[in-house]
Amino acid sequence: MSILDVTIPQMGEGLQEARLLRFLKQPGDVIKRDEPIFEMETDKATMEIEAPVPGVLIEWLVAEDAIVPIGAVVGRIESHSAVTEATSPQAPSSSKAPEVSAPRGAAAPAARNALLPPRTRAYARECGLDEDELQRIVTSVGRKVLPADVDAWIAGRGAETTAGQAGQYEDVPLSSAQRTLVYRLQQRAGEVISATEEIEVPWEPIDRVRRDLKEMARKAGADVPTPFLLFAWCVVRATIGHPVFRSTYQGNGMIRRHAHLHLGIAVTRDDDELATARVEAADALSFWEFVGAASRAIKRARNGEDQATALMQLSLSNLTGSGVTRAIPVVAAPAVGTIFVGAVHHAPEMRDGQVVLVRRATVTLTFDHRITNGAGAARFLSDIRAAVAGLTTEALGTPAS
Repeated sequence: MSILDVTIPQMGEGLQEARLLRFLKQPGDVIKRDEPIFEMETDKATMEIEAPVPGVLIEWLVAEDAIVPIGAVVGRIESHSAVTEATSPQAPSSSKAPEVSAPRGAAAPAARNALLPPRTRAYARECGLDEDELQRIVTSVGRKVLPADVDAWIAGRGAETTAGQAGQYEDVPLSSAQRTLVYRLQQRAGEVISATEEIEVPWEPIDRVRRDLKEMARKAGADVPTPFLLFAWCVVRATIGHPVFRSTYQGNGMIRRHAHLHLGIAVTRDDDELATARVEAADALSFWEFVGAASRAIKRARNGEDQATALMQLSLSNLTGSGVTRAIPVVAAPAVGTIFVGAVHHAPEMRDGQVVLVRRATVTLTFDHRITNGAGAARFLSDIRAAVAGLTTEALGTPAS
């Protein structure tokens, strides 16, 4: 009978960490070899990880939704077949328990874990230390960590707290949703070479058309389009003439031009949490189909459904009611761009020789410079403005009753 470590496998070159989404097995469960035991997410994909041996799951060492380094030990399995497995040609020697994978790129995390004996790890957890602090102790000590090293670390931490009484503070953990957002941005935003442009867009056509559509939608029992969804529809129509904005960068000098645009819409939840709604094949929908699909996706996002793991080439961020007129959005690969639309405001404009105030919104596009350049982005923004300026009730059709 042997105890085997379950680790986070290396699933691609350059990956440093992964998010453990959920456990598919619980402590005490009997598991079969190659049976999925947990699900994880990297910046490349979401996947199920299988058990390396049959046996009984003893424990999980991290929580669901944790972000852990590649090669980290996340659980343990008790197995009768461990000796047999350990002597197989691809397995580690019998002196070391086999892992879920033998990650080539995870030598540093694996080495750090080797410096944390189970007895020390258990003692540290009893003392309330988390995985981040454990790894900092390993880095600080530079050798196999003993319980005495944990005591010294805690004592030093207490001394720092005493010295800092004059500037008291509270460490507050991020919410699960915010940790997920941080993880994805750290993994994906760094891949993009971003550039930003902005343009002023007339808002009066949107106001006028929405007044016409409100009663029409109510009579048909359809979702009433918000001003933002009318703007989003204009963005969707503009992408038809700009296929680069439904593309993704593949590396090695290649981009993949997708048949349809999968649109992301940023959704604010309680406590400033940010979620993303996804409208699949938005450019293949009629206007009223788009309004319905977007409304349902936004509702699901507000209710906590994570839609951000699926492909979205272009995302929209809406602060039209916030008073904020300008912002620079970020782009996270594989998306090619993010569009921010700010608060509607009054701006002077010449009409018939007179200066009048008109309602406008500033639209900002941050795009991946690897896929398109400034002139192409400017043409796309100009076509969005033209789509808004030319918006008519007749062109949108009638909702199905």
